[in-house]
Amino acid sequence: MSELPDVTSPRVLRELFKDHQLSPRRQWGQNFLVDANIARKIAAALEAVPGKAAIEIGPGAGALTLLLYKDGYRVLALEIDRGLVHLLGGLFAGRAEVTVQQADALKVNWRELTREYFGLGIEVKLVSNLPYIISGPFIFSILKEHFPFQTAVLMLQKEVARRLVAAPGDPDYGALTVLCCYYTHGKVLFDVSSSVFWPKPKVGSAVILLKPRSRSLALDEEPLFWTIVQGVFQQRRKTIFNNMVRVLPTLRDHLADLLTEAGIDPVSRPEEIGVEQFAKLSRIIYNNHQ
Repeated sequence: MSELPDVTSPRVLRELFKDHQLSPRRQWGQNFLVDANIARKIAAALEAVPGKAAIEIGPGAGALTLLLYKDGYRVLALEIDRGLVHLLGGLFAGRAEVTVQQADALKVNWRELTREYFGLGIEVKLVSNLPYIISGPFIFSILKEHFPFQTAVLMLQKEVARRLVAAPGDPDYGALTVLCCYYTHGKVLFDVSSSVFWPKPKVGSAVILLKPRSRSLALDEEPLFWTIVQGVFQQRRKTIFNNMVRVLPTLRDHLADLLTEAGIDPVSRPEEIGVEQFAKLSRIIYNNHQ
């Protein structure tokens, strides 16, 4: 079995791309990690346990995939770029612990995928150097499935990472914040300079750790929670009362009382309202005004 190359070396990476007639594709936001130290820090944040399962999104040339393999993970790497799938398939040929599959991460049913590949009852970790152009939609997609992972370690555009862990009143606080904080405990681990990528992106990155948290709403109450949260942040400058009138117009005559019951000042702005206040409002409306 051949030795795996150091794909965090810019020289090695360029040679591999030349051999496979590949080049970074802007439409998929491809920026390849070429810093072994950063790759090791990301892999270490998963707190590896040999024999565990991991899904990697956008493995690129395999900088993180290689470390997951060496740490004893069974790895399913999902890559949209057919050329990179072929490259990775060659690198990991004969290594049954690593499977490379062509897939669009925005179109995956995560629970079905993990069940089909790893089996029932297996705790799966998620890791990714996530392309910036899909980071927001991707986070929404895994939250829609109630964050079906034991842990996620994601490298994101710094702005998005900050948004995921913002506090009420912060400029970055929004719908993505509320939903992420409802389903997960999040922590920004460290910032990453744009200089550790090829090609070099125009913005900085940050690595964030997400772990699932217990949820206060019943499953049938959560769709209303999503409707309210996503709806009220569409017009941030309006009061929560005026936003709620737009989102649930049939409840106009009751909204002031409903907001007050949930501990929310009707003249406050959406970004001033905490996650559990949104959850409480959703429960009150679902159970009394459906």
